[in-house]
This record gives sequence, structure tokens and C-alpha cells, in this order.
Amino acid sequence: MATANKRLTRKQIRQPDWFQVTTEKALEFYEQNQIKVLSGVAGVVVLLLGVWGWQAFKERQDIAAAQDFTRAISLYQSEKYPDAILEFQKVQAYRWSHYSALAHLYEANSSLAIHELDKAIASAQRFIAATRPNSLYRQMGLLALASAEERKDECKQAVGHYSEAEKIKAALRDRAILGKARCSEQIGDTKAAGAAYKEYLKDNPDSPLAVRLAELEAKTAGQPATN
Repeated sequence: MATANKRLTRKQIRQPDWFQVTTEKALEFYEQNQIKVLSGVAGVVVLLLGVWGWQAFKERQDIAAAQDFTRAISLYQSEKYPDAILEFQKVQAYRWSHYSALAHLYEANSSLAIHELDKAIASAQRFIAATRPNSLYRQMGLLALASAEERKDECKQAVGHYSEAEKIKAALRDRAILGKARCSEQIGDTKAAGAAYKEYLKDNPDSPLAVRLAELEAKTAGQPATN
């Protein structure tokens, strides 16, 4: 049996609907809190403008840094290392650009090329501080640092940094292993040097360094055992 539609009373018809009530309450809230509402809106606008301004600033820095970095690389490739160093130092002023960190690495390599080893060490350390762990960039920085230490006859420190670079599974691992082997030999640690050469030969079995490994193993075998 069909049910009759529920009819609205005159009282219900005269009552305001939900939309009207909600709108009136919102207007009432706005009138009572106008200053707070406008302040909140202004705060959001300022925040958005700040974010936009920051992004625009970073983009301008990156463009300027890229131009200076290109000039510096040109000088570096032409082996004009002192001039290249000055240009790389200009790039470093753009601290919010990723070119700034790279400039430290190239400054280190430029200083190595002209045998300014203390400057090379300082630049390499700054570059390492700006890199992520276990990245190729970190490996490159460690190798630059270890190379400068090796040339300064600070092979104990160099072995440590070559070892750090070796642990990073990246493209320059073999170079790190060979550096570790060389420096271990220089400080008289023939066992560590032999182990490094052996690690290198795993991926390079036809290397002539197999002869050097055999010589080290023979030398180690002839040494008296230590207690």
C-alpha cells in the first residue's frame, strides 16, 4: 500500500534552509573576526610570494653560476689552472647552486695540477662535506683528498681516505684500491698492499700488477712471524 508523502507544515516552510543558515553564520563570523581573517589571508599571500621569490632567486643564481662555471671549465681544460682557480672561486659564491659544490672539486684538482697541495686538501674537504654518502661525488672527493695527501707523503691519512673511497660501489673504485696499495707499500704495510693488489686483480686478472703481487707475497713469506 503506497504511503502518503509527508507534507511540510507552515512553520517548517517559514524556517530558513541549511544553506541560508550556514551563509549567515559565515558572514557573521567574518564580520566579528574581519581583522583576523584578513591577516590570515595576507599571511598566506606573503608566504606564497616568499616561496616564489626564493625559487626565482635560486634560478637566477643557477644561471649565473652556470655561466661562470663554463668559463672556469674552459680554462681548466686549457690547463690554465691559476686562472681556472679564480673562476671556480667565483662560482663558489653562488652557494645555493649545485655548481658551487662542483667548483670545490675542480679547484682541488686544479691545485693538485700546480702542486699546491694544502689548498687542494682544503678544497677537497669542502667538496666532500657537500656530497651524499656512498655517492660517486663523495668517491671523487675522497680520491682528490687522498691524492693530495699521498703527494705530501702523508700516506697514513691517504690510506684511510683511499679505503673510504674503495667502500663506495662506484666507477672509481679500482683507482681507490690502487691508491691504497701504493700508499700501504710506502708506509711498509706489505700485507695490506698485497691484499689491495689482490682485490684489484679480481676484476683485472690480466694486469701486469700480478707480478708486483707475487713479489709482495714472496717478501711477506720471507718475513719472520710476529707474536
